[in-house]
Amino acid sequence: MGGDNYRFKETLWTQIIKAKDKSETGYTKAISYLISAYWKPVYFYIRRKGYDVENSKDLTQSFFTVFLEKEFLQSVDKGKGKFRTFILASLNHFLSKEREKAAAQKRGGGKLPLALDFSSAESEISFEPHDKSTPEKEFLQDWARSILKHALENLRAEFEQKSRKVYMDIFDSFLSSTAEEKSIGYAETAKKFNISEMDVKNYLHRIKRRYRELIEDEIKKYVSEPEEIKEELQELFSIFSDNF
Repeated sequence: MGGDNYRFKETLWTQIIKAKDKSETGYTKAISYLISAYWKPVYFYIRRKGYDVENSKDLTQSFFTVFLEKEFLQSVDKGKGKFRTFILASLNHFLSKEREKAAAQKRGGGKLPLALDFSSAESEISFEPHDKSTPEKEFLQDWARSILKHALENLRAEFEQKSRKVYMDIFDSFLSSTAEEKSIGYAETAKKFNISEMDVKNYLHRIKRRYRELIEDEIKKYVSEPEEIKEELQELFSIFSDNF
C-alpha cells in the first residue's frame, strides 16, 4: 500500500525529525507543521478541562513555547508510541506544573512561528455532554475528526466540478439524511436526482471508495511505515465507537 514512492512522501515523522534539529534547513517549517496539526486539539483539551477562553489561549501558546524551549522533541521516538499520545502526556504534565505555579509568573514569554486563530477554534469546539466522554477521549476524537474533515474537503475538491457534482450531491444527501430518510432507500434518491437506482448505487459506491482512499492518504501523514496504516484506520473508527 502506498506504492514505491511511499517513503518519499512528507509525513508527520519526517517533520518531527527535522524539528529535532535547529540547524536543519527545514526546522522552522517543520515546527510550524507540527503546531498547525496539534494546536486546536490542545486548545480544545484545555477548554474541556474547565479553563476559560482567555486562560486557554494563554496556556495553549505557553505550552508550545515551553515545548520548544525545553526541546521536548528530543525524547520523541516512534518506537515508543504515537506522537499524539506523547503530546497529550506532555500537555498533562505541563498543566500540572501550571497549577502548581498558580500563574505566579507571566506565561507565554516566547513567540510561536505562526499565529493561532482562537476565534475560529472557539466556534468549532463542542461541550455537548456524554456519559462516556472525557477530555482525553475528546482529544483523540479531535484528531480523528481532523482526518475525516481534511479527507472530505479533498473529496469535495475532486467531485464538485460540474461534470461530477451529482456524485457529491448524492453523497451529501445521504450524509445529511436521518436514519428514517435513509431507510426509504435508493428509489426516492433516484427520483430526486432524475437518474436510475443503479446509477445511485454506482455513484455512492465510487465516491465512498474514493473517500476511504483519501482518508488513507491523510493517515499516511501520521505513520512511518505502510503496514501501520491498517492499525491507524482501525483506531480512527474505534475512537468513536463508545459514542454510538
